Amino acid sequence: MRKITFIILAVCIAWLTYHHFSIKPNYVTDFVFETSDSSNALISIQNAGNKSVEFNFSLNNRFYSSVNDFIRKNSKATDKEQLVIDIFNAQINSLVHEKLFNDWGVMPLTTLNSKGFAICGRQSEIFSQILFNAGFLARVISLNGHVVSEIYYKNTWHLFDTDRKTFFKEGNEILSYKKLVQTPQMFKKAGARIYMANLTMFSEKYTQHFITVQDNSINEINHIDNDTFLLNIPAKSSFVFPYYPDYKKDFFPYNTKAKLFLPKGFNDVVKNPLILIDVEGKGKVKFNHREYSVPEEVERLKVSIFKSKRFVKGIQVSVLSDSFALVYMINPVFSKIYSKNNLFVNASDSLRIGIIKNKEVSKTTLQPIHLELLNQYTLKAIDLIDKISLFNIKNTDELYEKQLKTYCILNNLDTIVVQKRLRLLKEFINEPIENYSEESVFYGVLAVIFYGNHEEFRNLILSNYKYQKYKEILRKMKK
Repeated sequence: MRKITFIILAVCIAWLTYHHFSIKPNYVTDFVFETSDSSNALISIQNAGNKSVEFNFSLNNRFYSSVNDFIRKNSKATDKEQLVIDIFNAQINSLVHEKLFNDWGVMPLTTLNSKGFAICGRQSEIFSQILFNAGFLARVISLNGHVVSEIYYKNTWHLFDTDRKTFFKEGNEILSYKKLVQTPQMFKKAGARIYMANLTMFSEKYTQHFITVQDNSINEINHIDNDTFLLNIPAKSSFVFPYYPDYKKDFFPYNTKAKLFLPKGFNDVVKNPLILIDVEGKGKVKFNHREYSVPEEVERLKVSIFKSKRFVKGIQVSVLSDSFALVYMINPVFSKIYSKNNLFVNASDSLRIGIIKNKEVSKTTLQPIHLELLNQYTLKAIDLIDKISLFNIKNTDELYEKQLKTYCILNNLDTIVVQKRLRLLKEFINEPIENYSEESVFYGVLAVIFYGNHEEFRNLILSNYKYQKYKEILRKMKK
């Protein structure tokens, strides 16, 4: 009897020893913090240990560890249509339209968490994929110039345009692609009028994408997305965010940035599902099988990243300076810090979390142009579409004299301020103004010129200035 008891005890001790040393401890924390200076606050996640730690996090219920995590965090609805609408609203308030890195593929989690932007095709693929994961039949409709989604519930299909942030409703029914094609007048009267992106519905070009059915195609979603968003923080390193964009330094100054600070002497591969956009300090970085010396070849490294046809998750890094950071792109909408905040961290081992003050703020720093900034001018822009014509207008001077001057007087607007802003806008106008008549978002820019405060207009102009420069650089890369 004693022998059996001893054997059982030995087995239990062996199992406990194996369990202790073979399973990584799990570190989960809810870090609640307040700040009176949210524009200069940085979140620091530090690994003070001697081993690399894997982790994911969410800030104010944003940043997502999986597609299913996106579903869980954004809808508790049991009604099918309400669940679809909840997911639709969550996505359209997460992404803006931009084609940078489009060649890299759909990448739902990297697009949502890191880029914060995608063109219509990728946005529709992501939305359809999320709803397929949620249990719906979902498909993507290519319209030869535009792409939308259709989701099946309540015995019929329903069309959603995540890029233009709208769906079309008649009575209580969200219409299908088939019904919209049969009644094209619904495009201008049944869509949303809340978001700046909705303005494009007023363009005849938008309607034509749908009703020219002979060149349209449908692709079904047929697989579950099981990808996970897991970050890696090496030993003695820290992950700090959000740094604001800098219109002089940053190649594409829309995103906020996260910096992974690595210790001197570090020499290993770093794997993260965030998009690397810069490197600070002195060292060597191997990207796409080529080694770059930093800071001497940092611009060549950045060009290589932007020219790459695929997303490179892992890079070899050798650190030669006391201060060295890999700079990643993160979604500015997700990384916004408020006066009261909640940071949830799930890690393979303990991490130190704190709030520090950003000491890198300069005059070239931009407040990120969050979606809500432009959306507050949507109704003003719609009003301008009805009152101001761009046809037969050659330049901004002629636009002011023929159209805007009278509008300013009737609406008690400061004509001196408007003229000054138009002169700055003139730098980005390389074609006759009438060519922008189909680009309805141009009216959104006019709305900010008329009604935006100084800071809003500054950020809009500087972002567009760098945006044009980035377009020129990309064009040169392709030659």
